[in-house]
Amino acid sequence: MKRPARWFDGLRARMAAALLVALLAQFIGGEIIFERIEAARIERAHARRLAERLVIAGKLAESHADAVTAMNGLWAPSLVVARTPVPPAGMGGAGRADLAAVAEVMVAARPQLAGVPLRLARDGATLRGGVRLADGSWLHFRETDYFSGNSMLLHYTASVLLLVACVVLMALLFGRMLGRPLRRIAEAAERVGGAEAVPIAVEGPREVRQVAAAFERMQARLLNHVREREQSLAAMSHDLRTPLARLRLNLATVEDGETRAALKEDVAEMETFVTSVLDYLRGDEAEHAQRADVASILMTVVDEAHDRGEAVDYHGPDRVELLTRPVKLKRLIRNIVQNATRHAGSARVRLEADAVAVVIFVDDDGPGIPETQMQTVFEPFARIDPARGRHTGGVGLGLTIARRLSERLGGTIALANREEGGLRVTICLPRLDRLT
Repeated sequence: MKRPARWFDGLRARMAAALLVALLAQFIGGEIIFERIEAARIERAHARRLAERLVIAGKLAESHADAVTAMNGLWAPSLVVARTPVPPAGMGGAGRADLAAVAEVMVAARPQLAGVPLRLARDGATLRGGVRLADGSWLHFRETDYFSGNSMLLHYTASVLLLVACVVLMALLFGRMLGRPLRRIAEAAERVGGAEAVPIAVEGPREVRQVAAAFERMQARLLNHVREREQSLAAMSHDLRTPLARLRLNLATVEDGETRAALKEDVAEMETFVTSVLDYLRGDEAEHAQRADVASILMTVVDEAHDRGEAVDYHGPDRVELLTRPVKLKRLIRNIVQNATRHAGSARVRLEADAVAVVIFVDDDGPGIPETQMQTVFEPFARIDPARGRHTGGVGLGLTIARRLSERLGGTIALANREEGGLRVTICLPRLDRLT
């Protein structure tokens, strides 16, 4: 389905367009009706005035020889009359509908014209004709601009434009009043998903207030539901540590060395799984945003890797400040670095920053990830090769935790295979005035 143009996709624009169309339809339709009524009224007035003048001209022409000249001096150039002994040529009776209407109005205005031969013709906006006088002569006449009439719409163009501008401005203002609370609800919906409820200002019309209140109730129910599930899973994972610790102590009583080694490996895998689940759940813990030195956090993670005997290097500036959540950022970078050293044996961390964003690159020389599974690896407990996960100690939550942490920091994370081999993880953190 084709989406509407961007400028027409907002509530204010659609309200303004609807009111504008309604206004134009009403104005133009009313103008057309008014113009037809006015044209008919003016035409009747023209016909009555013409009939009166012809009756006067006929009586004066019969009694005074120079009356025609005097009348032309009085009425010209709009009306010109002439007295001749012959009827006007090229004219019949008023057979056309418009001419018949003119003749009907003239006779109704001046009954003296009833039964008198009257011939009419039309040349554009000019009405020509002749009427026979009592002595048998004919009085010819020509009235210019008889059928002309300009649309009143053209005369009121400035008023129409001013009225349209006022309507559009009012529509935009009302649309803003209605759209602002809706926009706030949409912005709040985008921020939902953290550890805390997102406050919503309940304002605007009654229906919008009802939507905001319903949204807050839905948000509270969702958070309660998620917290209950997370607390249950966290409690289970935490309680598993006690029997695991007892199992580790009891392994010392196993005499067979091979069996003892296999059991230790299983216990270690279970402890890794429990730790990963707890790390996954800790990603939603509340943390206040504050300004922190990203470079210092990265160098700290690299130093920790060195202490574990891992080959990790840092390249970048010595100090880059960013409004962020330092604990989550450190956990995110540590997770990515450990994932790289686990699968590739080494990692290189690089930091770049500008006025728009802070970008962190973590490169390794490992086998990379097939292009078809670039998004799959972000799913919980997803593994490219289950057997490989057993050998490296992963449980399939590393990249899932990384994506969740990057989202909590307002950033993005992306994977890409390097041309020279290995995997590149790119974490982009925009410079924001506040974090949701």
